[in-house]
Amino acid sequence: MSPTHSPLAGWLALYREFMQAFAHRFGNRSDAEDAAHDAIEQLLTRSDVTTIEHARRFLFRAAAHRRIDTWRRDARNPHIALQDLPEQDHPCVPSPEAAVRAHQLMNALVAALEALPLNCRRAYVLNRIEGWTHREIAVTLSVSVNSIERYVMQACRHVRAALNPHEWR
Repeated sequence: MSPTHSPLAGWLALYREFMQAFAHRFGNRSDAEDAAHDAIEQLLTRSDVTTIEHARRFLFRAAAHRRIDTWRRDARNPHIALQDLPEQDHPCVPSPEAAVRAHQLMNALVAALEALPLNCRRAYVLNRIEGWTHREIAVTLSVSVNSIERYVMQACRHVRAALNPHEWR
């Protein structure tokens, strides 16, 4: 009688195959593991994946897309080693006046926001500070997305004018 193979062996083999294929593509094993775990989480929430081969294709495709996203992000924000930065760009210990300037800037921002109409202020805070999308804000405030876009643009112009960068240097 031939030994039966458990489904776990299939998944373990798939995971092992994935790690061998993607560890060098991601540059290190931990990034490949992160991509695998994210893709497996997506895979487990899907109901249309029925076979190991379908799961394999999904896993490899999802990981390849994540690698592309990572590559694009790294291209936009390249990593620069501290020793490669020019001296003037090195992080420094803030001066004693920095806390005072930060407090003044915060007070000026609060004053600028208080001068805005209520919906402009809400849209600005939810979008720029809380990170909400225009659609989410529109649903919450029961207004159109176009209105939210106008509110945020108006608030950005107002805050930029109120916080003239030349005053805070």
